[in-house]
Amino acid sequence: MAQVLLNTMSRNQQEWENQYGYERFVHDCVSREKYAFSQRERKGIQQGITQGERKRAFESAHRMLQDGLTTELAAKYAGLSLEEISSL
Repeated sequence: MAQVLLNTMSRNQQEWENQYGYERFVHDCVSREKYAFSQRERKGIQQGITQGERKRAFESAHRMLQDGLTTELAAKYAGLSLEEISSL
């Protein structure tokens, strides 16, 4: 089938150019889709890392408060605000 298509395209320059243009269009669409997916994936990974770091800071602050540290020191060492610490 490919040979028949090749023979037909070889005989007709316009058909060949149309097919080549279509193939480039499909390739460009796939490339854009892959790029968009990788960007979304990268953004999702970064959001997950940020959420994990924040969760760990809250857990650390909670343990500090349980051990008797002041709210101010727990906020300072955990890298949280006083308002965030008071929510614990």
